[in-house]
Amino acid sequence: MCLPVDELNIGDALKNFRAENANKDALGVIKDLLDRNNIDLDEVGKISRVSLYQTAAKDADGEIQTKDLVGIQISPKWEQGPEWPVVQPAQPVVIKSPAKPKKAPALIGGWKQAVILPDPQIGFRQFDEGLDPFHDDAAMDVALQVLSALEHENGVEQVVNLGDFLDLPAQGKYEQEAAFAFTTQNAIDRGHLFLGQQRAAAPDAKIVVLEGNHDRRMQRFVQANALSAFALRRANVPDSWPVMSLPYLLRLDELDVEYIDAYPAGMWWINDSLRAIHGDKVKSNGSTAASYTNEMPHISTVFGHIHRQEIQSKTTFDRAGKIKVMAISPGCLCRVDGAVPSVKGSVGIDGRPVTYYENWQQGMAVITYKPEGSFHVDLVHIDDGKTLYRGQEFSASL
Repeated sequence: MCLPVDELNIGDALKNFRAENANKDALGVIKDLLDRNNIDLDEVGKISRVSLYQTAAKDADGEIQTKDLVGIQISPKWEQGPEWPVVQPAQPVVIKSPAKPKKAPALIGGWKQAVILPDPQIGFRQFDEGLDPFHDDAAMDVALQVLSALEHENGVEQVVNLGDFLDLPAQGKYEQEAAFAFTTQNAIDRGHLFLGQQRAAAPDAKIVVLEGNHDRRMQRFVQANALSAFALRRANVPDSWPVMSLPYLLRLDELDVEYIDAYPAGMWWINDSLRAIHGDKVKSNGSTAASYTNEMPHISTVFGHIHRQEIQSKTTFDRAGKIKVMAISPGCLCRVDGAVPSVKGSVGIDGRPVTYYENWQQGMAVITYKPEGSFHVDLVHIDDGKTLYRGQEFSASL
C-alpha cells in the first residue's frame, strides 16, 4: 500500500499518515525509522512520499510470516533555504530631480564647485519599536538642500563622499550587540537612497564614494568567513564588481557613482593640488589636520574619519617660491549623541545606547576650485538639523 503525501510539511504528513493507519502507531514507526538512521527530526524539511510495504517469508518451521515495512522520502531542511535574511542589492529608487527653469550660470573666471560629504556612518540598531539609526537623517537632508541650492545657483562639478558611508557593525571585529542583527540590508537600502538623492540634486556632477575603514569591513568579513566566495561575480560579466562588494550592493553603476576602493591608500584628486581621502589618523586637541600638513607639505588634503571640523594651513617654500597647503576635515553626517558605536560610547543592559555627546561636529565642505590647483574652502556647520550658508537658512524638512 502506498500513500502519496506531496508538498506537505512534516507535521501535516504525519497527521495524514496516522489518520489513514489508525490501527498502527504511525508516529512511533516513523520516529523509530528516523532514529535508526540517525536523522534528527529538526533537520527534516518536507516529506514528499510515505509508503507502506509488506514482505512475506517462510520461518524455520516453513510457515509464511508477513512483516510490515515503512518507507519515507524526505528532503533536508536546508533545501528550503536559510532561515535568516540574505543580504541583497539595494532596492532601486527613482527620485525626480527638482525642476530647473534653465541651466545654472557657471562661476566666473573658470571656477568650479565641489561638495564634500563626510562620514554618515549609515547603519541601524533593531528594537521592538523599529530601527534606530546611526546616521543623522536631518543633517543629511540639510546637506542635500545645500547641494541642490549650489547646483541651481552655479552648478556642482563634483560630489565627494569621504568614506565610512556605511557603518556595518555586524561585519566588524569589535563587540557585537544583539540589536545589530539583520540590519545590514536596511543600511544598504538607505545608502542607495542617499546616493540617489545626490544624483537627483546634481544630475551632471561627478559623484564618488571613497572607501573608509568601516566600508572595508564587508570585504574583510567575506575574506574571514567565506573566502571561497570572495570576488565572485555575475556569470559572464568579468569586469563587474563582486556580488558581495559595496559597489554592487549599493547599485553604484546604476547611479553613475564611482567607488574608490583600497582603503587607506585610495584617494580622489579634486584638482591638481587637492586630494580627498578618508584618512587613517586621529590626533587629540584638534591636531589631526596639522599632522597631514606636516606629513605632506606639498599636497593639500580634505579628509574624514575623525568626525571633527578642523582646518589647518601651512606655508613653506622651495627654490621656485612659496608653497601653501591646507588640511580640511568637514566633520560628519552621523549622530553625535552616542548612537554610533564608538570607543567612549556604550549601551545599557537593555541593549540601548546611552546618551553621550562625542567631541564630534556635523557639517560638510564646499570647495571652489580651478583645475590647475587654486582652491578656496567653506566649512558648513550643521547643528540640530539647521545651517546658515551664504545668507540662506537651511532646515531639515523631515
